[in-house]
Amino acid sequence: MNKKELCNALAERTGLSKTESQKAFNAVIEIITNEMKQNGRITLIGFGSFSVKQKAARKGMNPTSFAPIDIPAKKVVNFKPSIYLNHLLNVKKRGRKRKDENNISL
Repeated sequence: MNKKELCNALAERTGLSKTESQKAFNAVIEIITNEMKQNGRITLIGFGSFSVKQKAARKGMNPTSFAPIDIPAKKVVNFKPSIYLNHLLNVKKRGRKRKDENNISL
């Protein structure tokens, strides 16, 4: 799903027009981006949390010439899904396993 499809789905669910839903979506993304720039943390209960982590400078290697290079320190966005979201994605069906599920052939 891309941004346009997401905005259209938002418009259908909320009853807003497509332009209004796109403006609302852009506003949410802008708020999240500004908070990330300030090294903030955003927690959406039932979905997950976004945070900024600092990666230290390190030594690397150019894969074509095998020459050592210095990789500078940088900030990266980290997303940690909530337990609820993980549970929804990994729900296991009840019941007994089939015989062919127990026998793993290599």
